[in-house]
Amino acid sequence: MFRKIFIVSCLAFAPLCAAAQQPGAGPAPASDAASEAAAEAAAAAEAAAEREAFEKSITRRTGQVDIANGQVTLTVPDGFYYLDPRDADHVLVDAWDNPPGNLTEGMLFPASASPLDEGGWGVVIEYDDTGYVSDDDAAGIDYDQLLKDMQSAEPEENAAREKAGYPPVHTVGWATQPRYDGATHKLYWASELKFGDFPDHTLNYNMRVLGRKGVLVLNFVAGVEDLAEVEQASPAVLSIPEFKSGSRYEDFNPATDKKSDLGVAGLIAGGAAGGLLLAKKTGLIGVALLFLKKAWVIVVLAFGVVGGFLRNLFGGSAPKEAKAKTMSTDFFDKPASGSPPADPPPST
Repeated sequence: MFRKIFIVSCLAFAPLCAAAQQPGAGPAPASDAASEAAAEAAAAAEAAAEREAFEKSITRRTGQVDIANGQVTLTVPDGFYYLDPRDADHVLVDAWDNPPGNLTEGMLFPASASPLDEGGWGVVIEYDDTGYVSDDDAAGIDYDQLLKDMQSAEPEENAAREKAGYPPVHTVGWATQPRYDGATHKLYWASELKFGDFPDHTLNYNMRVLGRKGVLVLNFVAGVEDLAEVEQASPAVLSIPEFKSGSRYEDFNPATDKKSDLGVAGLIAGGAAGGLLLAKKTGLIGVALLFLKKAWVIVVLAFGVVGGFLRNLFGGSAPKEAKAKTMSTDFFDKPASGSPPADPPPST
């Protein structure tokens, strides 16, 4: 970041420096040009060495991988690779500049891409043991009305955000309208979000796989410009995870198993834009745990549940078992309301 700023500053002041030269002054000595070229070559070599070291530090896995305390099996085909939680944390923290302490079940990437590629994308995996989520409401959901209900609840939530010094969050619309497969108990959708006055919109692409005791959460970390590629890859990604026998949705025992107060509509409303707050270092932070790859590219993990948000939509109180993970805001400086981060994380 500082290297980029330094280069830009030099370019900005170059005309002033030239004007300050004495008339008739000749070009810079050849030795100076050679020194600059050597410095650039050294910087490029350092960057290449760092990239090589990072690539060697992670282990790409394919085939069958058990996650979520053995409840879920990932069958990772050759077109993708899996990174375990340790390597996923290495990507999120060291490569993508997220804060430490993220608890995930790992990440998926297309085989053709590296986590360090500028235009690449990845899928963060998490398991939420919120309990059995009934899909009885799925067939009757009016997704256009659900979107309107979510948008109508935004003023109250945004007032709280702005009072805390954060810009408002607006759900522009569905980038991909929600779709639920009752046979496989898999759900996916994508929201297009706008933060404050920041001109660029962000993509929040979500997948959920319902199980006996909780929900497997898969979220793409990608930009709006990646939507077509993500859409093309989403069926293959969604086919990778499966709950094992005994942990499947069909194995639910109403006499003994915990049941979530959320339905399919609640999963969508809670994971779309609820509870997002802006922070300076990572771009986003709030009652839901958020990851990003580059400035303003975000993904919400688990249930982004805000009590008031869900109460506005469905009535009653937010379920205790759907409490979202939080991070301390002491780590960050709050930006002025309505403005983007002053120092966004560097692009990878």
